[in-house]
Amino acid sequence: MLRCINVASLASGQTSPNPLVGCVVLDKNGHQIAQGYHARAGENHAEVNALDVAGEAARGGTLYCSLEPCCHHGRTPPCTDRVIKSGVRRVVVGLGDPNPKVAGGGIKALRDAGIEVVTGVLEEECRYLNRAFLKSISQSLPWVALKMAVTLDGKIADRSHRSQWITGPQARDQVMELRSAADAIMVGAGTARSDNPSLTVRLENCDGADGRVKEPVRVLIDSALTVSPAAKIFQAGEKNLKTIVFCHQDKQLYKNTTESYPSNVEIVSLPSHGANSSSHLDLRAGLVELNKRGINNVLCEGGGVLAAALLENNLVDELYWFIAPKIMGDNKAKPAVESEKAVSIGDIKNFRVLAHETYGSDFLIHALINEP
Repeated sequence: MLRCINVASLASGQTSPNPLVGCVVLDKNGHQIAQGYHARAGENHAEVNALDVAGEAARGGTLYCSLEPCCHHGRTPPCTDRVIKSGVRRVVVGLGDPNPKVAGGGIKALRDAGIEVVTGVLEEECRYLNRAFLKSISQSLPWVALKMAVTLDGKIADRSHRSQWITGPQARDQVMELRSAADAIMVGAGTARSDNPSLTVRLENCDGADGRVKEPVRVLIDSALTVSPAAKIFQAGEKNLKTIVFCHQDKQLYKNTTESYPSNVEIVSLPSHGANSSSHLDLRAGLVELNKRGINNVLCEGGGVLAAALLENNLVDELYWFIAPKIMGDNKAKPAVESEKAVSIGDIKNFRVLAHETYGSDFLIHALINEP
């Protein structure tokens, strides 16, 4: 099952809105003869890819799968039909599929065909593998990871908003790995104006397991449409990159008519969050809009204001907190989380640390805020 998880991870960032799924087939003597994974939505599922390799050697053997095989017609036929036809005598499943079109139906179909089915093997690990898919199905929201690069005193930029570079090249390479696994990258208008980022994946060997590049959608929170249409975040380039801009419902009336956004840019208006607010957007509504567009996994690389808004509304699920061994020492430098909300010590929430790693001289704390 661990091999299934590792194989499935080869397609990280490639399969949305579908889940990540890996499959391993053993012959009747218990020898591994094939493996496969789901590479992209609309393409063969993991079980089919593995059984194509195994052929007749699968008969009488065991099939391991990180997620319950599907039992419905979508863009591909039901995987249960193929598993039954293969002649395997036993199927081991890591996690049941919560999709209402499956939801135990796949396991039932296999058992009705006389196949022994074992469930719940490495279930926690399989849940984490598909945390974005699970949240999309259960809440119609994408999984949100917040990435920050901070000094030891919690600053992300100097008082002039300069942030390049707090962390070193090895940490920045790891951020590119995170981008490559995301469906979308989100920043606020302040970050777009001060840094003028392109928000692309710039790392060798970051093209997916099958060599095909998939750049994440760029998402800009710009309530008043203040970022120039000439900014890098709007440029499509050779890869025809897409950008979604969230603005206030009233602000589209004020869009500069002398400059137009490129055709790859989608402007989406959102309501305000809070009865007395005219500038703060309803970020939850924005995340729902992203999920409707097949985006299951969002990496937020915004500044302290956006980070605070997401955290205060419990919209962040996971943290990637890069810490550089530096001290800014300026009380007017930009903090990692910039909120005016009063918080007492007793209200602070403990996060579950998954890993702490070093990248060059920098340190990463990887933690979960919400369990998948």
